[in-house]
Amino acid sequence: MKRWIERALNIHPGDLGRGSLLCACLFLVIATYKIGGVAAPALFLSRFQAKQLAYADMSSALLVILVIAGYVRLARRVPFQGLLLGGTLFFASNCVLFWGLIHYLHLAWLFPVFYVWVKIFGVLVPTQIWTLANYVLTTREAKRVFGMVGGGGIAGWIFSGFFSKTIAKTLGTESLLLGMVVFLLICTGLIVLIWRSGLVAKGRSAGGTEESAEGGPKNLFGSMRVVFSSSYLRAIAAVICIGSLVTTLTGWQFLAIAQQTLQKKDALAAFFGDFNFYAGLLSLAFQLLVTPRFLRRFGIGASLFALPATVFLGSAGVLAFGTLWSVVVLKGFDQVQRYSLDKSAVELLYLPLSARIKIQVKWFIDTVVWRLGDGLSGLAVLVFATTLHLPARQISWIVLLLISGWLVAAAVAEQASTAVLDRSTAELLAAKLSASDPKDILYALSLFEVERQRALHPAIPSLLSHPSPEVRRKAIAILST
Repeated sequence: MKRWIERALNIHPGDLGRGSLLCACLFLVIATYKIGGVAAPALFLSRFQAKQLAYADMSSALLVILVIAGYVRLARRVPFQGLLLGGTLFFASNCVLFWGLIHYLHLAWLFPVFYVWVKIFGVLVPTQIWTLANYVLTTREAKRVFGMVGGGGIAGWIFSGFFSKTIAKTLGTESLLLGMVVFLLICTGLIVLIWRSGLVAKGRSAGGTEESAEGGPKNLFGSMRVVFSSSYLRAIAAVICIGSLVTTLTGWQFLAIAQQTLQKKDALAAFFGDFNFYAGLLSLAFQLLVTPRFLRRFGIGASLFALPATVFLGSAGVLAFGTLWSVVVLKGFDQVQRYSLDKSAVELLYLPLSARIKIQVKWFIDTVVWRLGDGLSGLAVLVFATTLHLPARQISWIVLLLISGWLVAAAVAEQASTAVLDRSTAELLAAKLSASDPKDILYALSLFEVERQRALHPAIPSLLSHPSPEVRRKAIAILST
């Protein structure tokens, strides 16, 4: 059975143990985050108006920057194992504290605090699990196993929807926090198991940890300087920031219209759980069936435009109808594509970067820049919904305007990626088509495919006689295209 599973997942013998533990960790962390993403807005909207979410979004953006700055300093002084275990136990204890205070004291100010806490959790803890995966796996293993690990995250999202709906209906929204505690404690046990089983020692060389720390960011300002010193990295950051701004703003419309329709917190939690369950299923199907084919056929450029184009159509629908179902369709477009096609396209933008630069800038963009979009969304809600009293439906006018900026940023990033990939591909093809390691050759050819060049590199026909069957197959596929 084990060999059959390894063949089905296209992984090598020995990968299944590491992959299963990491997959389970990410499953539990994403399930916890998404359950918090159901409970936090449901509790908040039971006491406050949707307009007041703007203050929470702006606070979360500021606090994420402060927390990440402190985390970077702490990470350079504390061993990663202690940081990882301490982080999960700390967040688990927070959940117990929140549950006790909400259940027994009914303090209204706890709801916005918990909402902001979930945002911080969603940035920090999943990133820790992916960092653990980089410690456990070598580069070659990661290429085989990361798909399996990422599938665990999507499965956790689907499970969170079912769990949230069931618990909210039977035990109440507050009980979701106790479920979060259980999942985090199980995750902590799995992390201990990974360390004690010796998987880290197998996956890392003796100098691996020092290299990672040396290549990583020393502080926020160092990472920011690297991003702003490159027009290519600025283009990637603009796509991430504007995309986060738009999708957070449409997410606010989703919450505001849901509050107008459903009102009671348990009904809201059950509705959000239902949405997560079905959106997760559609996202998984889209990732497996559509994303690889779309990327192969149309490349990075069209993939970057797909999400803003569909969000544009969804926002037009909300503007026309203003019903709960119209905003469900809008949010569904966002969720299904953001974690499948759009995520894959954005990740491809990082391909030409060296490993050292990639670690430094990707970490900064995926945390600080992403949450900056949340803060700007909160500011937009504060200006247009709170001050100018635009209803949630009319906020779609602002969304449509912002999407035009998103499309411009995507066009700039696509043009910049073409130029960068052109240089990177030429260098890699010249250097690595004569390399002895077939993996290096396959990577160089993958960049050629991503760039979708029409002109053929003169060295590719010579690969038809290469000893590696994988290299020959890839060369035949490129020549056929």
